[in-house]
Amino acid sequence: MDEDWKIFVAESRRYLPLLPAAPLIAMIPFALNYGYWRQENRLLTGLGISMVYAVVMPLSMWTCYGLTYAARIAIRRRTGDIIRRDLRFHALIGLVALLTGTWVSMRLISRLFNREYESGALLPSLIFGSFALAFFLLYVSYRQAKEESLRLRAETAEARYHMLENQMRPHFLFNALNSLAELIESGQPRAAEVTYKLSDLYRQILANAGGRTASLASEIEIARSYLELEQLRFGSRLRFMIQTPESAGKIHLPSLALQTLVENAVKHGIAPSLEGGEIRVEIARERPDRFSLRVSNTGAAYRPAETGTGIGLKNTVARLDLLYPGRHDFQIRTDEDGWTVASFRFTGENLA
Repeated sequence: MDEDWKIFVAESRRYLPLLPAAPLIAMIPFALNYGYWRQENRLLTGLGISMVYAVVMPLSMWTCYGLTYAARIAIRRRTGDIIRRDLRFHALIGLVALLTGTWVSMRLISRLFNREYESGALLPSLIFGSFALAFFLLYVSYRQAKEESLRLRAETAEARYHMLENQMRPHFLFNALNSLAELIESGQPRAAEVTYKLSDLYRQILANAGGRTASLASEIEIARSYLELEQLRFGSRLRFMIQTPESAGKIHLPSLALQTLVENAVKHGIAPSLEGGEIRVEIARERPDRFSLRVSNTGAAYRPAETGTGIGLKNTVARLDLLYPGRHDFQIRTDEDGWTVASFRFTGENLA
């Protein structure tokens, strides 16, 4: 089947919910004339006439739209022009379908039920058909408004996500450069080594930042490289442990989300503490379609007023809201052992 006609079939299916309404609408005239049909002892005839309208009118509508769609395809292929299908377009096609369907229905009724064609019945049929057409146009306008709203919301969310994602990369680079500057100012002989490691790490980050999600294995590798880099700066003051689950390459989480939480733990937990501290990264499967990630650290106590103002943390929460609305349960708290714990839930699916 031609691709254009596949689109037409797909669009036609969107209006299938209207089909049950056709016999219900067609039964209204029968109900209004029930006394007459009963008096004439021709209830089946009255029902049959209603069913003729219920079958012919949708077929007329679909045929008119099919012919119009074929004309639009021919015009587009010849001239490149595209006919917009706004409400006026639907109203015009619906009116043609109404006139055609009414005329065909009355001819069929005349043949099937041995009733003389009554031109006086045309006007009431058209009036009643106009109400049915108005119902159809209201449904069409509702669908178009709903789809436009969803499209705009999706575009807005996509633009916001990319804005947040683009802010993450320079945020990490600024933090890393600050760490490098501290090493250089303190006369550390390994400053050159840190520069090379930072270059490799940023290359990994750029590779992962290309999609909404990245494999857990690659995110863990970035976090490990970053922590090893920071160990050159803090020495024995920084200790870390990363729990790597099975099939880490098949599990996906928001790109750079783990890295941001690890950075936050170093900046607010390890760096301010003279004794330093330990960072633990743990990923656990809670159920087949749900995982949890925890980044825990000792060191300086958790102070919401400080950790809650960073752009990296705010962006991480905003990105989680866009990817897992109402499901990520992000939180930062102090547990019973005095560890600061940042955690969230994710589905593990690849949303790139």
